[in-house]
Amino acid sequence: MKQEFFISQRLGFSNAQADLIRQIGIETFMKRSLNAPNAVLETPKFFDDAPRTRDEYRGLKQKSDEEKKKLVASEVLRNIGFSHVWLSKMTTDELPLREKMTLFWHNHFVSGYQKVRVSWAMFQQNQLLREHAFGNYRELTRRILYNNAMLIYLDNTQNKAKTPNENLSRELLELFTLGVGNYSESDIKEGARALAGLSLDDNGGKYYRFWEDNSDKTYFGKTGNWKADDLVNIIFKQPKAGRRLMEKFLKYFVSDNPSVQMLDDYTSAFQKADFEMKPMLEKLSRDERFIKSQGLKIKDPLSFLTTTLYEFQLELPPARQLVPYFKEQSMVLLNPPNVKGWDGGQMWLSSQRLLQRVGVVSTLASGKSLDNFKFKKKQERAADDMQMDDISMRNQTQMAEQKPVFRWDKTLDSNKKIIESVASRLVFTVSADMQTDMERLLKYDFKPTEPTAQDAVTRLAEYIMKSPEFQIC
Repeated sequence: MKQEFFISQRLGFSNAQADLIRQIGIETFMKRSLNAPNAVLETPKFFDDAPRTRDEYRGLKQKSDEEKKKLVASEVLRNIGFSHVWLSKMTTDELPLREKMTLFWHNHFVSGYQKVRVSWAMFQQNQLLREHAFGNYRELTRRILYNNAMLIYLDNTQNKAKTPNENLSRELLELFTLGVGNYSESDIKEGARALAGLSLDDNGGKYYRFWEDNSDKTYFGKTGNWKADDLVNIIFKQPKAGRRLMEKFLKYFVSDNPSVQMLDDYTSAFQKADFEMKPMLEKLSRDERFIKSQGLKIKDPLSFLTTTLYEFQLELPPARQLVPYFKEQSMVLLNPPNVKGWDGGQMWLSSQRLLQRVGVVSTLASGKSLDNFKFKKKQERAADDMQMDDISMRNQTQMAEQKPVFRWDKTLDSNKKIIESVASRLVFTVSADMQTDMERLLKYDFKPTEPTAQDAVTRLAEYIMKSPEFQIC
């Protein structure tokens, strides 16, 4: 039962979702998730007046400096607003696997709003990743090459026959598909020529004849007048195709350090499945190595926060409170640190980030909002920064400070039973020292019926959530 619960955490974002997954069983959850209709997000109202078309982008050049400054600020707020809408979707969806995979793809085909600066393009990309969350890797790779956000982010708008730019061609091979050592510099240069002239259009990229290169290119030993689709077809015929993605897939779901044997197994299965993701998710759900992999992953900042909020029965804070938390934990949705994305693993637990997590638990457990937690780097706020609450939570009232009410079974009649129940939900393993500390906090004469019982159990939970063990799943 405990084993199923901790594995269920990996398939969602909070203990609320893990509870549901455990109750219906991983196999049933997987079937329902993979067979559910594509839950495309409804377009948030704050995109109504956002620039959307190529002509609108061009028209921005005619605006005054003051108008441009206001537009940049509005676009940043829209991106922050959308990241909050997405975060809310992640944490409330009863079948969160599609969102889990959308986040996986976002960290693979990386784009960030700090460079893209077009909120509508970031929203379109997110919808594309959601649509293909359980789909074919080769097809998604092809579609991402025509995606406006990606074309901006990796500078392919500057890639023309007479003035080539290799950024998209390089990352297509190095990060998106084959990985270092499985291609040549010549392949990058020839790939850039094939992608020359592929630039923005209203609903996705297209080739512009005055900029494209229609001469022959030699790519992985094959010669022809190749274009984006041809590059993808050639790449996915290479022996190492799919291996890099499966390594990231296993790190995402199973272990921060997957074994070579498991990676070989999944790569072979992925190639045999013609790079379809559904069979790999089905394989994962039945794999004993996954079922028994508790304690092999470090919680990312998102899962850490959403689990903490759920256990204290607190609502998701407004965007204004979350921006500094996610920024200092180095996990800003829609804005990863670079094209490599978030490394995960040990990167989540630098000494500073761990101290911040401990501080966040103390702040929430005391009934204070995240506004009261002093992050190391105080965020500089624009004059209209408070609009973040309006743009991301327009239909909600301003959130007051909330009193935490930790979840626990009030029918239990002894301190050891309560400790065991609480700890089993929050940590996978309990050391002898940790058990002793918990029994000091919740003494043998503890009475669940006393008025102070809730506060005592909250202190117990706060202690556990500050422990190194709580950072592991």
